[in-house]
Amino acid sequence: MIKQPSFKRLMIEKLVSMLVVDAELAGSSIAGTVTESLVHPRDKKYFLRHFLRAMTVGWLLATFVAPAVAHRMELSKSESVAVAFIGGYAGIKLLNAAETVAINKILTKKDENEDSQS
Repeated sequence: MIKQPSFKRLMIEKLVSMLVVDAELAGSSIAGTVTESLVHPRDKKYFLRHFLRAMTVGWLLATFVAPAVAHRMELSKSESVAVAFIGGYAGIKLLNAAETVAINKILTKKDENEDSQS
């Protein structure tokens, strides 16, 4: 008699399969983000924070974005790896640009509030 896998085991396997990414896609998108952080270094004081953030963005891109883009555009394995690298490089650049814009808006609002209270 064949033993059927339990529902709990199937759910765990499904969850793990969603979180585990293709090693080549993960490596290339993380390499893209890390390359950007090395090519455009920030203050030495914040290097580790930026490097860890780049690794996180690379993993998120490899997990959620790169497979979807590769599937939608019907890319081969080597093309999807190249797209993941470019996405990783561009993703961290966009994150840095968004962070700069957000910080500038917060600081200008803070200055306006201080000026209006004076």
